Order: sequence, then structure tokens, then C-alpha cells
Amino acid sequence: MRSIGNCPIVRCNYRFWACAPHNPFNWYNVIVIRTAIVIWCLVALALSAAIAGEESCRIRIRNKESGLVQVSLDKGKKWATVGRVTSPANARIVGFAASSYVPHASVAATAVHGIRIKTGQYSLGVGKSQRTMLFSIEPLEFAKKPSGFGGHTSRSSGIYTDIYTGRSIFRNQSPYVGNSVYIERDHSLHVLPGDYTPIEGDVFVIIALRPDKAVSSIEFENKADGRVIANYCDRSASSIAEVIRPVKGVGRYDATTFTGIGAVNTNHGGVLTISTAPIRKPMTREGEEEETRGGFMVQPVFHAAEQGERSPQVMVIGPVKQSSGKEPVVEGTEPLFFGNINLSRYESDAKHSFRAEVRIDSGEWEQMPKIIGRVDDAFTANYLNKYFSADTRKITSGVTAIRLLFPEYDSSLLASDLAREAQEYSRRVIDIRKVSGTTIIKPAKAINAQTLVEYYLDGYPVYTCSGHCAWHWDTAKTSNGLHEIEIIAANSVERRVVMVANPAGK
Repeated sequence: MRSIGNCPIVRCNYRFWACAPHNPFNWYNVIVIRTAIVIWCLVALALSAAIAGEESCRIRIRNKESGLVQVSLDKGKKWATVGRVTSPANARIVGFAASSYVPHASVAATAVHGIRIKTGQYSLGVGKSQRTMLFSIEPLEFAKKPSGFGGHTSRSSGIYTDIYTGRSIFRNQSPYVGNSVYIERDHSLHVLPGDYTPIEGDVFVIIALRPDKAVSSIEFENKADGRVIANYCDRSASSIAEVIRPVKGVGRYDATTFTGIGAVNTNHGGVLTISTAPIRKPMTREGEEEETRGGFMVQPVFHAAEQGERSPQVMVIGPVKQSSGKEPVVEGTEPLFFGNINLSRYESDAKHSFRAEVRIDSGEWEQMPKIIGRVDDAFTANYLNKYFSADTRKITSGVTAIRLLFPEYDSSLLASDLAREAQEYSRRVIDIRKVSGTTIIKPAKAINAQTLVEYYLDGYPVYTCSGHCAWHWDTAKTSNGLHEIEIIAANSVERRVVMVANPAGK
């Protein structure tokens, strides 16, 4: 990978074709494969360009037991630790069908209960036939899948963390679908190779880019042939799809226990899931005697048909000019299924949160109803009349429209939220050496006087000297919390993790 300043330039590398059956002496196959590689590279670069925008944050994860999970708001110069790895990934596995709609080495799904990374594919098809390959980043509650879990199961391809579901990288510091994923080698970033399998000790970096053209809301007319309208912050609007089948019900979707009423639960190339259930405390087990889940989905027509999706809990949409539904059109496209939606939600600040609202009987926009469990007719007049039974309200048509409001971006709010997450995580850590003030850092073993010694803090170079010198680290210039120190001398690498614990205001 080359870079200009802090801006990486993507290099296509699709060696995954080496694992596909082929005849090296069949020149027709060679030409087809080479042409496909060129086309795929162009598509990947085009998609990367499509979501090019301002960087909101970076996520850095060392894939080893107790490896740090960190977030940076200044392009990798300073990092805040929000968790650690409890079990590293050592495999990649066949992924879910909709991951075929994103390019290699990118975020295939962002969800409160997991981030999926696409590393390659085994065939040229779309959907199930592409056979994509994935690894994942998982929150604490989903290291063991709960009863009734219906999503992607990572097994040994999961990097399992001690971060609570719906927090930090699974919430306000989450990436967007299609964001690029890199591997850090020799303290520089490289695009994941096409045949990459996670290796213990590797460091991954996800760069979260917000889209250039900001969306203010997306409105769905909840009826057959209803319009799906995207409204942009520059006051323009466009019709992006039509409703083929309206949503009528609410279902028990994974991790809606930790999502919040009207908040985004999952987004990938073929799904947008919205929660209708309130947030429960960390470590609540889903699928137990007390039901805690509730939500509904929006799916594009090709993906829905391929999945055989017929439930009333799913709104199905298609292109404005109806296609046969036998090929993907809306799948993996902006603004619904690529590059525009993450999981941002601040409990006390709706303006800076994704939040879904409804129109009932074509009235004014109002908050999403709180509905838990499987209710096949949740958005119909029949159920809503029972829901509002304490009022004098009479419902005749049910939910006639749904809109997803997009957050106003506020970098200072993101920074304060990250500081809070790091501080709260630090309180959970009891087994790490604490440092404060100015601390002297030097190699554990004696170093030859002529040997160059390099010091890195969270992967960023901070000091270079020769021989017996030491780094005098002013920890007051570093955020409180866990940090990784690397000392490189000749062919040796020494790593330490310490807890910076300076008094408040120091």
C-alpha cells in the first residue's frame, strides 16, 4: 500500500483465484479469469471512491488474547482503549449471501452484535453463489450464541472481545458498510490480501469514512408500490426504490435486546434492521424465559427472494423501474445498503442519533412504538388499537409510513463518548500495571550501544535513540486507560501493556 500523507491508496490483490479450480492450459479460462479480476478491481475501487468522505474514526485490534481494541479520532496518532480480545480468530469461513455486495477487504456488516469483514470469495456469482469468505469481531455477550440465534455464527473466525454489545465499536464508534479494512505490518497499513486468513498477533485497522453527500432521512411509504425517498442535507431528494411488500409485524431479531427503540440494529448489503425493543443491561441473555427482543427489517427484493423471505416482519423494496427480481439492483447500493448507515445512538441526544419514526393513519411523525417479541400484525390497526387502549385514539389504517432520521455529525460529541467508553472500560481492568506522570521506558535487556532502538505507543512512533538510552514518557499527554508500548531493537520486539492513570485535570 502506498499513501499520501494519511490517505491510503488501495491496491487490488486478488490471489483468492489460486484456490478456485481451473485448468492452467485452458486459455479461454485464463482470459475469463483475468478479465473478471480486472472488472472486480475496478468495481472495488469505484465502491471505495463512492464512500470517500471525512474520516470519523479508526478501529485498531490486535488479534491475540488480551490484545487491545482501540479507537482513534486523529487518523492513528492517539488511541483510546475500549476493550481487549478474549479469544483471537484463526480462520475465515463462508459468509452470508449479502456480503457478496461489498468489495474485498471491507466491512460486510455493521451490527450491535458484530462487525463482519470480507476477505475474498470463491466464485464470480452474486448472493449465495459467490461463496464469500469472512472473519468477524464479536462483543462479549455473543461469544456464546444465545438460544434462538439466527445470524452469522463466526466460530473460529471470530475475534471475541470483552466489549459489551451495543457499546463503542458496536455503537457510536462503529464503521459503515464498505469501509476499508487494513492489516498493520511494519507499522504501516496494507490492504488485506485476497486469500487472507487471520493470524494470531496480526493487527487490523478499520477506517470509518462518513459519506460525502450526507442524508437527512429516508422515508418509506408502507404500502405496495409505495415510494422510498432519500432526503439529503443539501435539501435535495430522490426516489431510490419502491415498496414491493409492506411491513406488518415485529419479530425476535438478534441483539435487539441491546439496541434501543427506533435504533439501527444491523446494516449490510441486503438488510437494514430496526429495533422496537428497549435496551437491557449488559450480559442479559437473549432467548430466555423473558422475551427481550423486537424489531423489523427492510430487504431488497433479490436478496429477499434468494433467502425465501416471506415473513410479515420484513419490508421488501425494489428498484423504481421494476426489474424481474432475478438480479440484484438495490442490493449493496447507497444510501440504504452501503456506506451511509452505522449504529450511532446517544440515549439523551436524539439529534445526533439514528432513529426511526412512524406515521399512523397518515398522521404526524411520532416515536416508534415499543413492541417486544413476535407480533405478526404489530403495525396494523388491529394491534395498534390494543396498544393505545389506554387512550381515546382510534386507529383505522395502522402504520402508513416509516422514516429513518440520520444523525447530525458532531466530532466533539464523538470524542466525549469515546472518552467515556475508555474510562468505563478502565474501571473493569484490575490486572495491569498503572503509570502516571513522567515514566521512564527502556528495554528489559541490555542493548549494544550502537543498536538503534525504536519506541512505539499504540503503533505510532514516539522516540528513537541508540543503545542504552530510555524514553521519558510524559503520560499526561496520553489519554487515561490501557496503552501498548513496543520497543524494537535489532531483530527483537518487546511489547508491554500499561494503564495510564493520571489524576483528573492533570
